[in-house]
This record gives sequence, C-alpha cells and structure tokens, in this order.
Amino acid sequence: MRKRTCCLVPAALVLLGTVAGCGDDSELAEATYVAEFEGVSAKLVVPVNEARSIGTYRLEVVRPGGDKVTTRGDRDGMVSDLWLADLGGDGVLEAVVAISSVGSGSYGTVDVYRERERTFEEVALAPLDEEQAQGYMGHDLYSVEGGDLRRSFPRYLEGDTNAEPTGGTVSLVYSFTDGAWVKDESAESEPE
Repeated sequence: MRKRTCCLVPAALVLLGTVAGCGDDSELAEATYVAEFEGVSAKLVVPVNEARSIGTYRLEVVRPGGDKVTTRGDRDGMVSDLWLADLGGDGVLEAVVAISSVGSGSYGTVDVYRERERTFEEVALAPLDEEQAQGYMGHDLYSVEGGDLRRSFPRYLEGDTNAEPTGGTVSLVYSFTDGAWVKDESAESEPE
C-alpha cells in the first residue's frame, strides 16, 4: 500500500501527517460538502492550497449506477452549503452552492447548476430588483426548502450600523418561471 501525505489546514495551524490511502493530491481539501436527493449524491471540494476568501471548487454529482459528472466553479468567498433538489418541481435536478464573502458584510451568492443531457450547466440568476435592494448590506442566508430556493437578509435603514439593522428581514424565493427573486410574504418580518 502506497502512503500519501495529507494536509489539514485549520485557520492558524498546519498539520502534516502521513496517512495510508488518503487519495492523490487533487483530493486534498480545505472543506468538503455532501448532499443527496432521491438516490443522487453530490460532493463539493474546496482545494486545500487556496485562500479561504477566494478560489475555486469542484462539484461531483453521482447518479445511481455510478454515472458521474464533474464541474468546477469559481468562488469569491467561502462555500457555506450545498444542496441537490428539483427546484420548481419540473423533474430536472439542480445542484445549489451557497457562498458567503469574507468580511463584515458576509455578502452571499449562490451558484445553481441544472442537469442537462448528462452534464450540469450553470444557471444565471437575476439580481435583486431595485425595491428588494433598498437597505441591502449583505448578511445573506440561503436555503432550499420544499423545492424552493430561498434567500433572506436584514434590511438596513438610514443610520443603522452593520451590527444592528432595524428594517426587518427581507425573505425571497427564486422563481425560475419568472427568472426573478420574488417576495415571500409568509416569511417577511416587520421593522423594529
């Protein structure tokens, strides 16, 4: 059995060890995320040799029977979550990668990959509209619930500090039919 050197890099500590069977250098990871949906599994790997604040990721989706599709993406921030889902209930599988920028704003982005002819293609999502963007200063939270891609963030009013927004919470659902973020009335909170 061949031995390989693996590296785990916590924030300020580098730990080097020799471990049997840990994979080749391309499999070393700063972070690994997994998701499953109806027998399909996904694994997202952030390479260990990249800065946490910017870099790339590798997304591998495996269908029952072993068919595997791999795609790579760029990230401006740290990956915060991974989901597999049928967004919108149209029978097509999507992989969703949430990314949060480093710094006090924690501005969020989400990469959505849609299955198409045994590959996954990135879907361009619309930005917030003018009304939704009023008082926006980051701190995004993304989730996938009941086949919906959801996004929420605090609304800042004039004079608010980054640590104390007073404009309530904006809650949105992405409509793939309309190609836009739409208000989720049931989850909206009122200003303080």
